Amino acid sequence: MNKLLPLTVLLVFMAGCAQEEVSVAVVETPAVAASPDTRFVEYMWCNRGENYSQENHMALNADWNARDAASQHQTSGAFGLIPKTPNENYDGIWANVWTSQEARDAGWSEWLKNEAEDFGATHDSTLTCNPERVFMFEVEQVVAPGVEWDGNGPFQAMYRFCKFNEGKTMADADAAKAMFIDWVAAGRAANGPNGFMSTELTPTFDPATTEGAYQGADFYQGAFWRSEEEKEAGWAGWMSEGGAVREAFDATVTCEDFAFDLYSIKEMS
Repeated sequence: MNKLLPLTVLLVFMAGCAQEEVSVAVVETPAVAASPDTRFVEYMWCNRGENYSQENHMALNADWNARDAASQHQTSGAFGLIPKTPNENYDGIWANVWTSQEARDAGWSEWLKNEAEDFGATHDSTLTCNPERVFMFEVEQVVAPGVEWDGNGPFQAMYRFCKFNEGKTMADADAAKAMFIDWVAAGRAANGPNGFMSTELTPTFDPATTEGAYQGADFYQGAFWRSEEEKEAGWAGWMSEGGAVREAFDATVTCEDFAFDLYSIKEMS
């Protein structure tokens, strides 16, 4: 996200996800530094606590941001996702953004040593997260937003879990991606810039052997818009004008889509 303002609207979940043991990785992987257009994002399944309220939520939000700002190993940003369709596994997802896995491991080590016990005692009744349901991806930006994001949200997010059609490979997906990048650029040249952004996500864990992970996907995509209106306009343009690009994608992959309202927790740096 090029720019997301600090949270000014309510989430049904927040940084209470950061409880003891949450830092346990799904699988062990070596520390890898991110390229300039790549980040590491960990997604945590969360549920509201028994004493959730607007007041308690705002107190939790302020407390987490203050502790993160004082940390020697700060996150690069954080955001929350509320599913458009209720999900029996969680009320929402809380995501930390890191520059590398090494930074993530150092940040969690510091949190568990200095903050987790006190933070949990204060906010456990507002939000709880499942320490066994933390999924980290290496995320690469494919299409950057053409304008900055502002306002209070909710912003819109869609995650696409895709499987290759018979006979298709990643080379076919890469070819379709290149066509899509050109198509977006042509649309912006003709109609002006927009806030659309897309990403590719590579799991740092093995989905086939990780309990709770989505099964059967060959690769993962993210699509983001500044508003519901921008999303609807984008989809309408894709369906009416996507033509050969959309046909290339449809011939290559079959995807299952998961839609969310997205809120900023911490502005990206």
